[in-house]
Amino acid sequence: MMDEILRWVATAGTIGAGLILAARARPRITGWAFVVLAAASIIWIVVGYLTAEYALMVQNVVVTLINLFGIYRWLIWKGKV
Repeated sequence: MMDEILRWVATAGTIGAGLILAARARPRITGWAFVVLAAASIIWIVVGYLTAEYALMVQNVVVTLINLFGIYRWLIWKGKV
């Protein structure tokens, strides 16, 4: 039951943040979308662990790293594009 709730939370976060990225929102909002995506990826890692879906875990470890780069790029880095 808990893994099903986590799946829906991660799904909603991924869809919502993906829509924000696709909409090309303002930079600060885009950065926060990456925060939501990183959180969703971490939830997917937990789901993968709980359900022994190791490919899901590995995929989302990589996706989390990509999202951390997005967080750095949009919320932390102050250089020119």
